[in-house]
Amino acid sequence: MTAPNAMRFFETLVTRMESALAIDAWLLGLGDEGALLAERLAARLPGRNNVAALELEALAQGVLRTTPEAAFSAMISEKATIVLVDAVLWRGETVVKAVSLLRQHGVRAPIELAVLANRGGYLVPVAPTYCGGDIIVAEEMVLRLVVDGDILQFEA
Repeated sequence: MTAPNAMRFFETLVTRMESALAIDAWLLGLGDEGALLAERLAARLPGRNNVAALELEALAQGVLRTTPEAAFSAMISEKATIVLVDAVLWRGETVVKAVSLLRQHGVRAPIELAVLANRGGYLVPVAPTYCGGDIIVAEEMVLRLVVDGDILQFEA
């Protein structure tokens, strides 16, 4: 089975977000892949320059840490929409953990979800607000987002 076309998914995601996303939204990348994707989305979505990364290692330990550090306090004070950004939504556990930690740390702003690929199989009730495309892959297949210059690719 071949991996889906990540660039096509990215273009679809940009199109779906550009007319619906609030100008003052924070794009909060989940882990390295989400952070990379959030930066690329911000570059393509005019006026959306509020980008941060939520550190998954810290999240796994129940600590909310963002890069840059000032991003977290800005998210609380601005009450702007937060868009969690991830490459692949599969079971939804990371998203639920991120939302829970944001709420525990005082963030009351609306939280949306943008994913490049939605593979379903949720273990928790979660669905993306913005999605580049739905995919069906074998249960054991793990998709990683890799960058080759300006090209985004999924690697199985």
